[in-house]
Amino acid sequence: MSTQEASEKTERLDLRGLMCPEPVLRTKKLLDGKPQGAVEVLVDSDINVMNLTRLANSLGLVLESQHGNEGYTVVIKDKKTLEHSHDLPAPEKAMQSSDETTKHAEKNAKATTVVFIAKDTFGEGDRDFSLNLMNVFLQTILQAGHRPQAILLANTGVRLMDPDSSVSKVLNEFKAAGVNVFACGLCVEFYGLQEKIEKEQITNMFAICEYLFSADKIISP
Repeated sequence: MSTQEASEKTERLDLRGLMCPEPVLRTKKLLDGKPQGAVEVLVDSDINVMNLTRLANSLGLVLESQHGNEGYTVVIKDKKTLEHSHDLPAPEKAMQSSDETTKHAEKNAKATTVVFIAKDTFGEGDRDFSLNLMNVFLQTILQAGHRPQAILLANTGVRLMDPDSSVSKVLNEFKAAGVNVFACGLCVEFYGLQEKIEKEQITNMFAICEYLFSADKIISP
């Protein structure tokens, strides 16, 4: 194959200016389509390069990066082009996935996962920023293709299901994708949201506990 033919098969993405985790999500979407040639990504920070390196390693692909005037150019290609692992730069070599890690990930993919949210912010700090982080967290799970068995909301977490909440949209998208999204009835009543949350999405603490105890993995931001 000529150099020109190889270049024609390179797919390019300009992801400069996008907030995390958009560069990784968009790159993963392109890689999931199994492109025939290399994927070249332009990003504007070394953090994005590190995140893309983790993505490439998790998929068994090779990543090369170069810093220039326009930002960081990252090239991701099939691992068969790499003959020896020591050819990788140190940061990428350190994060290279082992077979054991891959098998562990495959096993976890079959496990039952429940997301339990007991507050309407992601961690502590500025409220508006922490609320936005919660939205980013849930959007990342959804766009990465993860589908938990259920998303359970309790205490102030039920406020996220208020139609006026900026997070309600992504919760509805999970529901449309077949994920059970339930709010604690006691909490809904306490915060006066009975008229705003659909009755079929209101459950009780017993049902919440049953979900939690039967889950293989519980994620609670």
